[in-house]
Amino acid sequence: MEKIEIDCELNYLKKVLDVIEIHIKNTEELILKLEKEMRELTHHFSEEYYYLDDEETVTGGDELDDAERVINETKNEFYRLKKQKLSPYFGKIVFKDCATNKAENYYIGTFSLTNNTDVPLVCDWRAPVSSMFYDFEIGNAKYIAPQGEISGEILNKRQFKIKDSKMLYCFDSNLTIQDEILQQELANNADVKMKNIVSTIQKEQNLIIRDGSKVLFVQGIAGSGKTSIAMHRVAYLLYKFREKYTSKNILIISPNNIFSDYISSVLPSLGEQNIQSMSFYDIAQDELSTLTCGLQTKEESINEIIDDEQRLNEVAYKNCFEFCESLKVYLKTYVNVGFDAHDLTFGDVKIQKQKLEELYNKNYVEKMPSVRVGWIADYIIDQLDIKNNNEELYKRIKKVLLPMFIKSSLLDIYADFLNKIGMNFSLTKDNKVKNEDIAPILYLKHYILGLNKFKDIKYLVVDEMQDYSPIHYEMINEIFDCEKTIIGDINQCIDKIIDKQDLENYCKLVGAEKIIYLNKTYRSTDEIIEFCDTIKNLHSNSAHRHGENVDMHMCDDIENEAKYIENLIKNTKKYETIAIICKTQKEAELYYGLISNIENLNLLNENGEMSKYMIMPASTCKGLEFDMVVIPNVSRKNYKTFLDKNLLYVSCTRALHKLCLTSHTDFTKFIKTM
Repeated sequence: MEKIEIDCELNYLKKVLDVIEIHIKNTEELILKLEKEMRELTHHFSEEYYYLDDEETVTGGDELDDAERVINETKNEFYRLKKQKLSPYFGKIVFKDCATNKAENYYIGTFSLTNNTDVPLVCDWRAPVSSMFYDFEIGNAKYIAPQGEISGEILNKRQFKIKDSKMLYCFDSNLTIQDEILQQELANNADVKMKNIVSTIQKEQNLIIRDGSKVLFVQGIAGSGKTSIAMHRVAYLLYKFREKYTSKNILIISPNNIFSDYISSVLPSLGEQNIQSMSFYDIAQDELSTLTCGLQTKEESINEIIDDEQRLNEVAYKNCFEFCESLKVYLKTYVNVGFDAHDLTFGDVKIQKQKLEELYNKNYVEKMPSVRVGWIADYIIDQLDIKNNNEELYKRIKKVLLPMFIKSSLLDIYADFLNKIGMNFSLTKDNKVKNEDIAPILYLKHYILGLNKFKDIKYLVVDEMQDYSPIHYEMINEIFDCEKTIIGDINQCIDKIIDKQDLENYCKLVGAEKIIYLNKTYRSTDEIIEFCDTIKNLHSNSAHRHGENVDMHMCDDIENEAKYIENLIKNTKKYETIAIICKTQKEAELYYGLISNIENLNLLNENGEMSKYMIMPASTCKGLEFDMVVIPNVSRKNYKTFLDKNLLYVSCTRALHKLCLTSHTDFTKFIKTM
């Protein structure tokens, strides 16, 4: 770039920073003014409280709530402006509109910035015009505006790195430059929280973020950015459909608490409030709270079954479509849930026992018991001649009707079903329902008693889709009647085998129009990717970032192996996060005991917190990434089955820059036969 152009860009940055500073000052003054008004309002309300009637008390309370809401919103704007000042934008396009033949400069940033001009000083990355920055090079381009498609030509495309309000670089962009900038970002160290990728979103990622499908199904290899894309998609939906979506009506079903915490900073970094997060296990715990036993977590299950071939086969069968269909046939053919009705009186309206039994056993007999009871509740509301849809009354009537079922234990019914298909039902050693039995038992509850619906959730994200069975998806559809994004990777399934046909069947189950495939990985170096591909016989596309060779070290015994790992970590200074990933929780505990001289080494389970140095089972590391990964006890004896190798693949693909495998048995032979 010519010096005159660089000077122009520096002047524009100064102009933007000056406007942001004015907005910061004005917002700060407004906060002080609002807080003063709030204090005066609170004082007045407390002084007059005993003299107010009920209506005035309610009105006064509403005024205080509104004032507090406005203060919080203004403070959020203040913090956003402070963040924006550090790095106002990262890109620019010069776009000439075909219709007007006029060229405009559009600067692209994490947040928008206006100053009473036709074109914003900075466009939000989610704005329609900003999509061209991700989707097109110099030449013909187009975007979809509210008024329709706008066609034209990108005359120039520029990228910036602005940090602490200082411009570090400024390039006229082409594919080569973009790759260099992407490489720089990928070479950065990991953090204990996921970062946003707004300045380096790739074209195939942007298409998913802005996709208009009501149910979107994404299969992406490890490191393709699935979860990050899903979070940016949520931010995009919150921006584009503010009248429809808020952070309170979007939910993500995540694998565990560690993962939920790991992704918790992405939306706030994009100027949005965090969305709700829970696991399928959390949902099941609420729905099955009346059971006299606990529920086994996914992580507990994997650590229990991974070396038990009989249990693995059992789990795999309970996760297949045949098992799901068998359960449906059983319920329709064998289960006749008795209904012992009695007269009901609601004010002057009396519903006779005979009528209730007629509705249940004749009129609605083709429906599952839970639907019959719901329809009977609707019938009663009709008899009460209540015009408005009264949800609370409906729930109260159902509570009266449900005890009329001739009680049958869900566990007894499930045990009978398993017996009929030649299987046995048992709890775990610590008296918990096995993880693979939770979804089928939940389906029984849905069939007989019904489930609570998350009616306030308008959008659902399901991560790690490979962890779920057909019955899980039946339940997710039943509980969440809303639009969805479902993401995962069948190569990372560690308790069953899923193929492409299964993936297409899952897609049909959830009503997705298509499957989008992501086959390029950005996380790891080429050296790590090539090694991981060997484990699964894959052929991944990469971002062509080179680094250290995969380190494979053989030790004499487990004590020397632990000592080698300890010294390796102590002598590694350039990486921020290092994870020792073991096959099972038991193995993680063993090595944690042997590696005793690393300060702040944290033994992580599914409820722990991320730190700089961690040791964990493979079942806990899904979705996470670390600068350096060490995997001990890599041997033919320890990783012998197809699913074991899936487990090893998951562990290896967590590494960004450095991967080290150690062993104290038959390491060399294992690598050769992998």
